[in-house]
This record gives sequence, C-alpha cells and structure tokens, in this order.
Amino acid sequence: MTDAEFMKLAIKEAEKSKEPLKCGVVIVKDGEVVSKAFNTQRTDNNATAHAEVNAITLAGKQLRYKNLEGCVVYGTCEPCTMCLSAMIFARIDKLAYGLSLREVSSEIIDIDIDTFLNKSPYRFEVVKNYMEDECRKLL
Repeated sequence: MTDAEFMKLAIKEAEKSKEPLKCGVVIVKDGEVVSKAFNTQRTDNNATAHAEVNAITLAGKQLRYKNLEGCVVYGTCEPCTMCLSAMIFARIDKLAYGLSLREVSSEIIDIDIDTFLNKSPYRFEVVKNYMEDECRKLL
C-alpha cells in the first residue's frame, strides 16, 4: 500500500468517531497495518482516548511490545502534546498528519510540534499537512 492509501484508512477510521472532532489514526510497520483507531473520549468516558493513544495501545498489543520502532503513524489531525508524548515513549519513527491542531480546535496547548520535538531526547520524522484537503472534509 502507499502513503496515500494508509492516510485514506485513517480518514475512514475518523469517520467512525462520534466525537465533535473526528480524528483517525493508522499505524504501519514494514508496509503492513498494525493498528487502526479513532477518538473515543466521550463514548469511553476517558479523556485520554484520543485516536493516537488508542492506536498505540492496540499496536503494542498486536506487536507484543511497548516500543513501536520502525512504525509510521498516519493521522488525520496533528497530535496534541499528550499524544506526541505517547509517540515519543512508544519510539515511533515517523508521523504524517493532515490538519493542524490550530485549524481544528481552539482548546489546545499552544506548543508548536517542532518546538515540542526539539525539547525531546527522542525525535521522529514529521510530514505536516499530508492530504490536508481530504482530511478537511471531516470537519
């Protein structure tokens, strides 16, 4: 599958969400989907049930390991600081996201992703605004 096909899967995941802000994530390793998830904070009564955290949890169970080295995260929205922290702790290799947080939410901690990652001892590649127009249709 291609990067675009993986992002289309993330968009399909986002469409399943019942949240006001629909986010979807797909985690891929060696060209294979490891996990897919969407945000479920209200349905799960869990403030941490963001799409990224849900997908990381599922990927760890699937791979039977907490570290996700070699994995790429495709997300419809830029991760918040909580989700970025989870990605750092999971040691993902790359992130591609569609829409910036500033575009989709007024309730964000205003820390730029580059600033956040520059302060981290672990860094990963980031592709911003990937398939932005397709992701914008979720709004």
